[in-house]
Amino acid sequence: MSAGSRKATIVLSGLNLGGKLLALGKTLLVAGLFGTSGMLDAFWVAYSLPLLLPGLLTSTLTVAFVPRFVAKLAGRTGPDVWRGANTLLTLVLLLALGGSVLMYVQAGSLVRLLAPGLAPDTHDRAVTLTRMLLPCVGLITMSSLLSALSLARERFVLPGMEGIVNNIAVVACALLFAHSAGVTALIWGVILGYALQATLLVIGNRDLLASSVRPAFDYAHEDFRAPFAHLLPLFVGSAGAMLTGFVDQYFVSLLDSGSISALSYASMLAYLPLEVFAQAVITTYYPPLGRLFAAGDSAGAAATYAHGVRFLLFLTLPCATLLALLAQPVVELLLQRGHFDARSTLLTVEALGFLSLVVIARAHAYFSYRVLHAARWAWTQVGIGLAGVLTCIALNALWARELGLRGIALSTLIAAIQSAVLSTWAVRRLLRVPWPPGFGRELASVVVPCAVLVAIVLPANRLIGPSDGNWLRALAHCLVALPALAIALAVAWRLRQPDLLDAVTAITARLHRKRSTA
Repeated sequence: MSAGSRKATIVLSGLNLGGKLLALGKTLLVAGLFGTSGMLDAFWVAYSLPLLLPGLLTSTLTVAFVPRFVAKLAGRTGPDVWRGANTLLTLVLLLALGGSVLMYVQAGSLVRLLAPGLAPDTHDRAVTLTRMLLPCVGLITMSSLLSALSLARERFVLPGMEGIVNNIAVVACALLFAHSAGVTALIWGVILGYALQATLLVIGNRDLLASSVRPAFDYAHEDFRAPFAHLLPLFVGSAGAMLTGFVDQYFVSLLDSGSISALSYASMLAYLPLEVFAQAVITTYYPPLGRLFAAGDSAGAAATYAHGVRFLLFLTLPCATLLALLAQPVVELLLQRGHFDARSTLLTVEALGFLSLVVIARAHAYFSYRVLHAARWAWTQVGIGLAGVLTCIALNALWARELGLRGIALSTLIAAIQSAVLSTWAVRRLLRVPWPPGFGRELASVVVPCAVLVAIVLPANRLIGPSDGNWLRALAHCLVALPALAIALAVAWRLRQPDLLDAVTAITARLHRKRSTA
């Protein structure tokens, strides 16, 4: 991994971490205000629908557009040069606006389709909130288009600000208006957050917008047809990936009231490492992978892939291990207050244990998907993603009612592992280059320290005893993780774990430069 890519990953991880810390604060606030109620279930159902179409359009656009930009448009400006790309951007924006109108008309049917088990009053509330959130479709699409432009130019800061801006807006609106407006205050915060993020991205890309970006409808242009041909498999694959969440929501809506909210809390906590670290690695590695495949450098792509796999494991495995071991005390310590009672804790913990492990498999699968897309093997990813959805549906149908949220989380974990294994096999087939020498030893230098974490935390948990709502005991459970993590890092250092060594070397060099200039 180049120094520039590593620095970009660290910067983006820092921004993601700031956004997720704010998201954690938002979750604590929402948990205290609403607990796991039917009213909050309505909000989560409504929140997922307006994000569906822009999420599909813009995630596929980013993956299809970035390699094309790197190969054809980097450093070139002007409306004529950008005519094909502008046609693609214009079409995506028009599709999003048309989709928002369709969702407004069909909101009731969509809510019934995706969450059939909602009580009648909860269903009606979800429909109302869905229609209120529809302005976000245009805002999110525009923001994502501008983010794609920023990422293609390897400008990562403004796209990375999304979580910070959105969560500040939601927290502010909840604090000011939740007691009088209920969950509607959360809706206002979401709309305000996306509007502010779109404004920031417009300002950050004003040079390119002024020089090159215009509405265009040249559907015969090569720079439109090539990415658009790539969009179809991407769209199908992204739809398949998003379907896993909707499949879970479908089955959860058939469980007790508040289960959708509990799954949302568990997902937020479990996927923190994915959204903070894994997305940063995936985002910063993708442009270099696009360049390597464009240059036909399979050996370079294989080395970059191996570094990314190891780096992802180094960042996600310890986090997932600790969260799986400490699921109940973490939920009790962070969330159990106000309207979030002991029942809410039990519901959330049911899902959290397995979902925390999903992060490892999902991060690896998502990274492998980017390699397949960079090499234009998009339909391979589509097949793998849809196979995961089918597995999730089958397992949920088999045991969701019997095992409840635990069964739904287990289904998600098994489907994620399946996708990770199949995508790794596909990438190895694509690259046809062996793993770098010593790669197995490098992976062991991540896995062994995590085994040390388990060996320390599990006996300590038994010694402290169940927390059962006692916040001091829950705190003791969580504090055990600190010395355990320090010992695990010492073991990783002794094993010469490359990413840890690189981080320490970079920090030491920076401190030395500061002393030299002081």
